[in-house]
Order: sequence, then C-alpha cells, then structure tokens
Amino acid sequence: MPTIWIDLDNSPHVPLFVPIVRHLRDAGVRVILTARDHSQTLELLDLAGFAGTYTVIGRHYGKSRVDKLRGLLVRSRQLINFIKRQDETISAAVSHGSRALVMAARWLKIPVLTMYDYEFTETRIFNRFSDKVLIPDGIPDSVLDEISLAVEKRVKYPGLKEELYVNSFCPDDGFREQFLTDHGHSDTKKILVALRPPATTANYHSDKSEVLLDDLLHFLLNAERVLTVVVPRTREQAEQINRRLAQIPDAGQKCVVLNTVVDGLQLAYASDLLISGGGTMNREAALLGVPVYSIFAGRQGALDRRMEMEGGITFIRDARDISRIRLEHRDRTSFEPLTDRVEKFVIAEIERFL
Repeated sequence: MPTIWIDLDNSPHVPLFVPIVRHLRDAGVRVILTARDHSQTLELLDLAGFAGTYTVIGRHYGKSRVDKLRGLLVRSRQLINFIKRQDETISAAVSHGSRALVMAARWLKIPVLTMYDYEFTETRIFNRFSDKVLIPDGIPDSVLDEISLAVEKRVKYPGLKEELYVNSFCPDDGFREQFLTDHGHSDTKKILVALRPPATTANYHSDKSEVLLDDLLHFLLNAERVLTVVVPRTREQAEQINRRLAQIPDAGQKCVVLNTVVDGLQLAYASDLLISGGGTMNREAALLGVPVYSIFAGRQGALDRRMEMEGGITFIRDARDISRIRLEHRDRTSFEPLTDRVEKFVIAEIERFL
C-alpha cells in the first residue's frame, strides 16, 4: 500500500483535509499526518476526532520577514528529520500551501502536490518545487502566467475548495440557542454577528484591516439588539481584543470573545451575518447562504473579485462602507446542500498522483 504525507500548518487546512484523510485511510492508504502548532490547528484536529493520529512539528516563529524565513528553515529541517525516521518510502507529499512541506519534500526527493487558492501570497516556492498544483478554476490562466505557474503543473478543479467539506454540512437546529446559553445570553432574538479578525501574522496582512476592525467593533457595540461573537485566530489576538473591550462599558453584554474552538460551520450558519478579514471563513459562510462582509485589505484575489461581482461578498474598504452592513435576522429556510464535485475531483487527483 502507498504512503502519503500530509502537512497541516494552519487552521483552515484542518476541515479541508479531514474528509481526504478519512477517505485515504478507509482505502488502505497509510497517511502520515504532521501539524504545526499555530492558530487553532491542533484544537481543530482534536475536535474532528484526530487526537493521537498526528505529529506536532514546529510552531509560529513571528510575523516579520526575517522571523518567517527563519521559521521556514527551522521547520523544514524538523520535517526532514521526522520523515527520515519513518521506516517506509513516502509516495507523495500533499498540503494546501505548506512551504515547509514543499522544501522538506524537495530535499527528500518526494513528489509534491500543492493546493492554493490565493494567488498573491508568496507562491514562488510552490510554483517552482511542486510537481502538481491544484487551483480553483476561478483563477484565470492569465493570472497564473503572471505568477509563473508552469502550464504543465496546473490542475484546475471546479468551484471552491470549501465545497469539499461544506457539501457534507448538516445544520444543528439547536446550536444557536445552546451557544447563546453557554455564553450567558438568554435573548435568542438578538442579531448574531460572527466576527473573524484579520490574519495579522499572514504574509498578505495589511495594517488597514486593523483600523477597520476597530471601527467595526465601535459600530457593532453601539448597535441595538446585536451580539457580536469574535472568533480570534490566536491566543495573542484574543488577549488584544479583550484588552480593547475592557475599556468599553458593558462590552461583555454585547460581545463574546471565544477562548475555545467551536464548530466553525455551525457558528457561521447560526449567525445572521459574518464579517471576516480572511478568505476561507467568508467562502464557507457564503456557501451556507449567510450574508458576508469582508474587511480583507490585501490585494484582492480572483475568487474574491468574482464573488464580489456576483453579490456573494460585500467588501468594507473603509469606515464609510460600514453603513452598508445590514444588521437584521436572516432567512434560514433556504439552505440547500452542495454537491460533492470538488471532493471527488480533489481525491481523484491525489489518488492519480499516488
């Protein structure tokens, strides 16, 4: 039986690879799973039932370019040493944008399949050292030419990567009420806003998003009958937001900052709207029929541009745009499950690569 190595270096990679890993293991493929201790990656793996089936390697080393480069080299070496200790040949290495995996696998002469869906992060490592790159068909070839992804390496899948796991989502009708009760809020008629702050440690982060976040918190905390649920990316980010809220009277009655992981899809579906500084949670919510507002201030990718044109996402680019946010209850009766087209396509490509 073949052996595949999958590396998860950020929390959005967990829901993406959970169905893939389960499928491969059910098919008899040995999966070596490594994960970086960053954001909620480890907690989400445990929540998905993967506790004890993965190896923690590396952590986040800082957000400056020097720290990121040092972290990349350190974690690549750690991964190389770990894989060398395995008593079997690795048939392929797969990730969604793990630079350390690509570097380590290249050194070890393991074939690499990479996925990514944002073309303006630092893609040179992926494009140069991956044998195949899976990207959504919403990114035009002209853009892929611009970032120097060789034509022979491109494999395009239909739709969005989030469809791969959102397609199996089943709404929990009791989640919203139980969530509110668990966090000390008995008024189930409040407008529930899920707020995901910007990814301050990402390569593509813009300080402009931080300014917008402050403006948004002021807007939401002064709105009537609104409960804001902040879903921080890191413990440090949660502490920073809590310090801001501590200076605002009665903020605890209008805002909850999560300190444990929750089922992100259930929370998004239970919300009346979602505001996020990233991409994955925005697309998840849009697929679930939730009104989505983005405060992402980096260079707009092809997927976001198309979703904005189609009305799936409303961009908040400065404080003046905050007035576009509609604070109202949404209709939850129109949810329609997705197809499994992306799941089948991606799994078939991985199996073909093996």
